[in-house]
Parts: sequence; structure tokens; C-alpha cells
Amino acid sequence: MPRSVVVPILAMLAVLTLASMASFTVSVLAPEAAPAMGLEPARVGTYVALMYLLAMLSGAATGTLAVRWGPIRVCQATMLCAAGAMVTLSLATPGWGLVSAVLLGCAYGPFNPASAKVLTGLADARWQPFVFSVKQCGVPLGGALAGIVVPLLAERHGWRVGALAVAAAALLVAVVVTPLRARFDAARTPARFSVRGSIVRPVVIALRGRLLRRYTLAAFGLAGCQITVGAFTVVYLTSAVGLELVAAGTVFAAVQVGGVAGRLTWGAVAERLLPSRVVLAGLATVTAVGLWAMTRVTPAWPMPALLGLGFALGSTGFGWNGVMLSQVVTLSPRGAIPETTGGMQFVMFGAALVVPAGVGAAIRATGNYHGAFLAVAGVALASAVVVLSTARIAATSESRGTDAGG
Repeated sequence: MPRSVVVPILAMLAVLTLASMASFTVSVLAPEAAPAMGLEPARVGTYVALMYLLAMLSGAATGTLAVRWGPIRVCQATMLCAAGAMVTLSLATPGWGLVSAVLLGCAYGPFNPASAKVLTGLADARWQPFVFSVKQCGVPLGGALAGIVVPLLAERHGWRVGALAVAAAALLVAVVVTPLRARFDAARTPARFSVRGSIVRPVVIALRGRLLRRYTLAAFGLAGCQITVGAFTVVYLTSAVGLELVAAGTVFAAVQVGGVAGRLTWGAVAERLLPSRVVLAGLATVTAVGLWAMTRVTPAWPMPALLGLGFALGSTGFGWNGVMLSQVVTLSPRGAIPETTGGMQFVMFGAALVVPAGVGAAIRATGNYHGAFLAVAGVALASAVVVLSTARIAATSESRGTDAGG
């Protein structure tokens, strides 16, 4: 690929990696950070839910923000918010923890709509899923870095140092992407923010078309599965299975490495070898199996088996995003890619608002992780059914000469 294509992809990858690393750092540090705040580690589910509430709102509004400021400036703002979230987390009080969740939500929400504006059109339709999947590798890559680097820093220097190191890295990325503003932020125009036009309208766009609606609902279910794995793997392995933090962090890193491999693999397969809907349905089904397998883990499992399970679960449960975002961009109404992506993300992040809090509440009520994990596995299977149903809708629309995308 030419430099004009590679550099924007790598820049978007770097931004998402640091945003993801910041969000996963909270989950990785929860066993130590939560007691320092006087809270139970399972409360990480509430933190994640609040974070995603703000991500839903800020992501839906990004269409307006990207027009007014430019997508690269929006990405830089997300890095500043991520750094602020890590600094306030290190202050270790419940109040500053709430501020941290709000800032981290503002860091995580705008990126996908802004990066969609940057990346759309850099490659043809056959390679678009791969381009988006490379960018989306930032989520598991950031998780892998959080799982490997942050526990080591926490063990040697204290958990606060781990959080502050992530803040410093986010600030560095904000500076590094500055040269891209001349290319991608040049077409800024005045845009007025309003709740109806900036938040409600994107959601309406994502849910209006029959195909877009199905993919958006499937994204809700798949996101719930991914967030469960991301938020509760370390807590589950330390609290229920009995692993040490570094060992649990290593398994968590294997999940993220699997996510990187999966996103690259499935992004290359989708549309070039198999239809995207087939890829997505298969990933949802295998994710359900992986969640069931997680409930069978015992202290007797050898580390290679745990790493293999983590890698497999990551490659499917974290491997779907790029293919899904590419489908949404393809079905987006002309000229409304950031809005459509933001609206889909609003619904998708709704899973992160509901599922972590629900899983955490179930764990606190029963003291058992297994039932909660199995329920989320059922959500994955339902998502597979929804995705497969798009084949019938697409065929019906083609026979009638209508547009099911919106």
C-alpha cells in the first residue's frame, strides 16, 4: 500500500490502541485499585457501564464534532481525555473514580465515527473490511499492552504508576498524529450542536434501514460478549479461579493477542472469501462456545491450556468489529458515514452500559460467575441468528429493487 494509505491507518491504529489500553487498564488494575477506593473489585462493571454511557453520547455527537473540528482534532481530544482519566483514577477516591469514568467515556466514544471519516475511500470495497480491521486491532492490542505492561508496573512500582504511564503514552500519541491535520481537517465547516440533530438523528439513521437495523442489533449482542470478557476475565481468574494477578494478566494478554490475530484474519476473509454475514455469524457462535469453556476453568488447568482458551476466545469475541464497521459503512446513506457509524455505536455501546452492570450485579448476588457467563453466551447465539437473517432481507430487497440499507 502507498504511504498515503498506510500512514492514516497506522495513526488511527495508534489512537485506538491507547484509548483501548486506558479502558482495559481500569479492568486490569481493579483487583488493587478498587480496594484502595474502598470498593469491591466487581464494581468495575459499574465503572465500565458509566464509561460507555458517556461513550454512547459522545460517539453519537461525533458527526457534528468532526465537521466542526476535523476528525484528527477529535482524535487528539480523545487522547487528552484518556490521559485525564488515568490521572484522576490514580487519585483513588470514589469521586475521582466517577470523573475518570466520564473522561474515559469521552475518550472512547468519538473515535470510530471520526476514524471512519478518515479511512473511508482509502481502499476499494474488497479491501475495506481489512482496512477497518487493521484499525480495530487497536482494541485487543491496547488490551494486550494493558495485560502485560500494567501488571508489571503495578507489581514493581504500585498500581498508580501503571495508570500514569498510560496517561503519558496517550499524550504522546496526541502529539504524533498532529501532521495529519493538514490533510484530513482541511474541510472544516461551522456546525451547530443540538440533541436532536447531533445525537438522535444518527441513531435514527442506524435503525431506519432493515439491514442496518439487523447489523446494529447484532453489534449490540456481540459488544456485550466482548465487554464481558474484557471487564471480567482478570477479576474472574483471580477471585474465582485463584490465579495471581500477573498470571491472570498474561491470560488476558492472550485474549487480546487473539483479538489482533482474529481481526486481521477475519478482515482479510470477509468479502474476499466469504460474505461478511457468514463470517460474523460464525464468530458469534464460536464466541458462545468460548464463554461456556471459560466456566469450566479450574485451578488445575495448565497455563498453556488457559492461554489457548484466551487466544481462541479473543480471536472470535474480539475479532468481529472491523467486519461489522465495514458493513455499516457500506450500508450507510451517502454523505452520512460518521453519523451512521455514531448511531450504530450508540446502540452497540448500550450493551456495554447494560451488560457489565448486569453481570457484576449477578456475581455479587450469587457469588458465581458461571451463570452470568452462560447467559452472555446465549446473547452471542442470538446475535448469530440476527446476522444470518440479513441474507433473506437482502434477497427480498434485491428482488423488489429496493434499498434495505436505509
